[in-house]
Amino acid sequence: MFLRFYGTRGSVPVSNQETKKYGGNTTCLYVESNSGDVIVVDAGTGIRELGSALITQGKHKIHLIFSHYHWDHIQGFPFFAPIFRKETELLIFGASEEVTAEKALSYQMTMPYFPTGLTGLPAKIVFNDLKRTLSIGGIKIETIVNNHPNHTLGFKFTEKNRSFAFLTDNEVRAQEGKTSYGKFVEFLQGVNLLIHDAQYTEEIYKTRLGWGHSTYQQVGQLVHDADVKEIMITHHDHSSSDKFIDRNIKAVRKKYPKLRIEAAAEGKSRRF
Repeated sequence: MFLRFYGTRGSVPVSNQETKKYGGNTTCLYVESNSGDVIVVDAGTGIRELGSALITQGKHKIHLIFSHYHWDHIQGFPFFAPIFRKETELLIFGASEEVTAEKALSYQMTMPYFPTGLTGLPAKIVFNDLKRTLSIGGIKIETIVNNHPNHTLGFKFTEKNRSFAFLTDNEVRAQEGKTSYGKFVEFLQGVNLLIHDAQYTEEIYKTRLGWGHSTYQQVGQLVHDADVKEIMITHHDHSSSDKFIDRNIKAVRKKYPKLRIEAAAEGKSRRF
C-alpha cells in the first residue's frame, strides 16, 4: 500500500506563513493498493490538488470514502476535477445513518451555493452505503464508530500483512462516547501505523469536552496501550501554528520515547 496526505487541517482551510510546514488544506488522504486501486478518504480542500494529479496519471476509476459529512470533509468535492470528465468512474462510499453521501454532497452543490448541480456532472458517479467492512482490490477496510458529533467512522486498511488505521475526528476519551476507549485499543491491535486526530493540548481540551477531538497526550497513550509503534497526528486545528505543533510533538515524544511520533503534513507519503 501507498498513502499520501493531501489535507491535514481541521475545521477550515488556512493559508499563512505560520502554517506552511504542515499545510492548510482540510482533510484528504490518498491510498493506493499494490495493484493500483485508487482510494480517496474524505474530500476536504486537499482533494483539489489530488484531482489534478489523478488526471495527469491517467487514473479514471476512483473510490471515494467518507468518514463523515462535516463541512471540512466535503468542501473540496465541487473542485475535484475528475467529476467534470466523462471518462471518470467514481464510486462513493459513505454511511447513511443520518444522511446519505449523495444528499450531503448535493446540498453544497445547490444554487445559490454552487452553479453546477451534482446530477448534471459528466462523470459516472455511483453511491454506495458504507457497511462495516469493504474490500477494494486487495485492501480490506474495516470501520469503527468514532466519538464525534454526528455519525463518524474510523478506518483500518489491511493489505496482505500490512495495515494502518485512520481515525480523524475522534475524541478517544469522550465522557459519553459512542465507542469505549477499550474498543479503540482492540481495533488497533496489530496495526503498523495509526493516523489520529489530536487537535488539543490537555489545557485546551478542558474547554473543548464533547467537541469530538483528542489531545496529543491521549493519542500517545492510545498507541502505547494498543502496542502500535508509529503514530502520525493529523487534523491540526486551524489556529495551530507549525511551531505549536512542533512543540507538542516534541512533548509527546519525550513522554513516549519508544514510539515513532510525527505530525502529518501535506505531501508526506508512506509505502508499506
